[in-house]
Amino acid sequence: MRLLARRRVPRMFYDYADSGSWTESTYRANSSDFQAIQLRQRIAVDMTDRSLASTMVGQPVSMPVALAPTGLTGMQHADGEILAARAAAKAGVPFTLSTLSICSIEHVAANTDRPFWFQVYVMRYRAFIDSLIDRAKHAGCSALVLTLDLQIMGQRHKDVINGLSTPPKTYPG
Repeated sequence: MRLLARRRVPRMFYDYADSGSWTESTYRANSSDFQAIQLRQRIAVDMTDRSLASTMVGQPVSMPVALAPTGLTGMQHADGEILAARAAAKAGVPFTLSTLSICSIEHVAANTDRPFWFQVYVMRYRAFIDSLIDRAKHAGCSALVLTLDLQIMGQRHKDVINGLSTPPKTYPG
């Protein structure tokens, strides 16, 4: 999938998804740690009564997993947030819409048939945050996911090189 994305997605958008901040040491460590996980196949084991089903924030789920908020998903694929919300619903797990999504809260709500969670960055712009929470409530979001890491933005060198910024910079035409 990664190689396919590299061929299909503009470089700045690919680099946004496939990079980290500063020296990217955490990004590399996470990749390395994930590769070290070995799944062991079990055979001849009765699976009849096994289930991963649980509840999260009072919501029944097929397994205790949720799709985390991913900013600017729509850069990777048109209506990416809507497609992710639909995939999560099909899998029976919660979807979390990012504050920095390409699709609006209302657009996702209008194009999905299950309630979703909404991520809220804790920022000093209280009126803006209050309006986002209000919109999420009116769209039927079933939970708010608070994110506290926006106060200090990580230096994402590939984004700087590619000219990608949040919010996007506009240039006179």
